[in-house]
Amino acid sequence: MVSTQRLGGCVIARLVGEFDVGAALPLQRTLCDLVASDGVVIDLSRTSRLSTAAMGALTAAHDEAARHRTSVHVTGASRALLRQLRRSGLDARLNYYANLADAVESALAARDAEMSGR
Repeated sequence: MVSTQRLGGCVIARLVGEFDVGAALPLQRTLCDLVASDGVVIDLSRTSRLSTAAMGALTAAHDEAARHRTSVHVTGASRALLRQLRRSGLDARLNYYANLADAVESALAARDAEMSGR
């Protein structure tokens, strides 16, 4: 499940539960829809498992954000998930932050920079 909360100029997408292969495509659609209009902070603090396909959904959201000149920031991964993100190289690509406040601050700064560059 993904719950969302708008905060200023970004959206916090909280992933809850396990995201196996069957959940990857709906996750990808949801995240890509969100990044089409706003910067997104993906909070993994309530996520127990991401399949390789679900990690692919995070990558697709990152790519979609680049097309729309928005951003994706990730926070809240458990140690196991963080190891998984690091092994795949996604922690750097997806702008991983240790806490939610830093991720939101970075998302808002990216949005402000994009707005001033238009």
